[in-house]
Amino acid sequence: MAVRGAPIPLKLKHDAILEALFEIRFDTATIPEILFGRLADLQPWNGFVQRRLPSYDIPAALRQSDPNLRYQPVFELANPEKQRAVRIGPQVLSYHQFSPYVGWEKFKPGLEEAIGGLFAKADAPNIRRLGLRYMNSLRTDLHGIRTIEDLDVKLLVANEGVSGNVNVNFTTSPLSDTECTVRVATPGFVQGNLPANTSVYVDVDVFTKDAFRTRDQSVVKRWIESAHTTEKEQFFRLLTDQTISSLKER
Repeated sequence: MAVRGAPIPLKLKHDAILEALFEIRFDTATIPEILFGRLADLQPWNGFVQRRLPSYDIPAALRQSDPNLRYQPVFELANPEKQRAVRIGPQVLSYHQFSPYVGWEKFKPGLEEAIGGLFAKADAPNIRRLGLRYMNSLRTDLHGIRTIEDLDVKLLVANEGVSGNVNVNFTTSPLSDTECTVRVATPGFVQGNLPANTSVYVDVDVFTKDAFRTRDQSVVKRWIESAHTTEKEQFFRLLTDQTISSLKER
C-alpha cells in the first residue's frame, strides 16, 4: 500500500484512465426542452454534435416515476473528435472525458464550464447530488499488473487467497458529506470493450451523501477539487509502493 502521507504522483508515465466523468443531479423549474436548447447554445460547446440518446424515447412520465430512469440523460453534445461529451436530462447533466485523458489541469476547466452553464441557464437549480468517477484499465504491458495479486489487495476466504476472477466493491466515507465506492474487477466481469492486455479494471466513484443539497455553484466547484483528491487517494491505495515508483513520471 502507498505510504500514508507520502505525496501522490502528479502523473504516471502511462495513465490507466478510460473515462472520467462528472455528474450533477438537480431540481429546476426550467422546462426540459428549453434547458436543452439553452445549454446547446453555450459557447464552449459550439460545434459539438447533437444527438438523442435511447432514453429520449421513453415517455417522460415513465422516466419520472422510475428512480432508475429519472436521472438518465436523453440528449448528448459531443465534440467532433468524440473525446468529450455533455449529456443532459431533465434533472441531470454529466460531462465526460474519454481516453486519452487530458490531465486534471485541462479536465477541471471543462467541469467548471459545465457547472457555470447549468447555473446560468437553469432557473435556480437545487443540486441534490454530485459525482466524480474515474474508470481505469490496468494492463500487463503498460503497468506491469498481471493479476489482482499484483495490487496491494488481499482477498481471503477461509484464510485462502482469492486470485482468479474477481469482482469486489467497497465503500468508504472519506469526508463528512462524501462517500466513495471502489470496484476492482477482472475483465470477465466487465461489460463493454476494454483495451488489449487489460488485467484489472478499477472504477472509483466519489459522490455526495443523500442529505446533500446546495444552490451555490461555488460549493459545487469546491467539491470537485476535494472529490478529485479523494479519487486519487483511493486509486493509489490499491497500488504497491514498488508499482507507484515504477510508473511515476520523472
